[in-house]
Amino acid sequence: MRTLIAAGTITILGAALAPLSHAQPAAGAGQAFPAKLVRVVIPFAVGGSSDANARIISPPLTERWKQQIIIDPRPGAATVIGTDLVAKSPPDGHTLLITSTQFVQSPAMFAKLPFDSLTDLVPITRITRSPQVIVAHPSLPVKNIAELLAFARTRPHQINMANAGTSLPSHLFNMLGKVQIETVPYKGAGPMMIDVSGGHVHLAIGAVSSVQAGVRGGRVRMLGMTSPSVAFPDVPIISKDLPGFDADTWFAFFAPRGTPREIVQKVRDDVAAVIHTPDTKQKLIDIGGDPVGEPSDEFAARVKREIARWREVAQVAGIKPQ
Repeated sequence: MRTLIAAGTITILGAALAPLSHAQPAAGAGQAFPAKLVRVVIPFAVGGSSDANARIISPPLTERWKQQIIIDPRPGAATVIGTDLVAKSPPDGHTLLITSTQFVQSPAMFAKLPFDSLTDLVPITRITRSPQVIVAHPSLPVKNIAELLAFARTRPHQINMANAGTSLPSHLFNMLGKVQIETVPYKGAGPMMIDVSGGHVHLAIGAVSSVQAGVRGGRVRMLGMTSPSVAFPDVPIISKDLPGFDADTWFAFFAPRGTPREIVQKVRDDVAAVIHTPDTKQKLIDIGGDPVGEPSDEFAARVKREIARWREVAQVAGIKPQ
């Protein structure tokens, strides 16, 4: 399904939406952007965090741009289908991508992608970042990361940690902590949290937005998070006990290669403006995200750095790209 947003009103459109016509006038020299409807592709299923970020910021962007915005979910192949669609779209700013940290982890997991993650998409800015949180079932006799590391070092391969998406954050934890915690992959955060809440797995690592219901309900215990969170300001930061552990989840805008610099700059500036308005900021915090909106060059440097880091983690963990 697609979502059409016009003047702040959301309407669900049928799945048979026709491709946007390239015959419409494109933004160019002397023509303001956006010049027509803007399509925002989400390479995940409806209902996930990327979709939630898009739905929150689209109405205020629509008001600024005076153009309709279509949220176009294109899930499949671990985000490759939707990402490739945007990579091969006209570079005029009217087809954009909102994706997650899966973007910088995919090069470590796939031997061959249909696009080059470093050159075929232009990083614009992060909408939000959501710290990764390590939670434990209450039966595990540890209350913080230092205790977990000490406990795990005496029990190699006897403790497990669930992951939704890739297992790279767990492998990074093992690599830095010199422990051997078994990784348990899940296709989604929902099933993962059901199992750790029920004691079927010992630990889980996931975004604040994924674990906060279990934490507030007392079904799991927070041990630490990767960076400070507005939602849980008193939870200790993992890197204090495990230096170098940085595995925040983020959600961000990308554009096709060749998109004019002035359009990239406008999208970045407008996104940064709307996510820091009080109403939109609170809505993002409510779903577990902290607004970011950094400059495009700064975000591009982060993307390059994180791709290299996750490739190193996969290599050390012995993960062979598929």
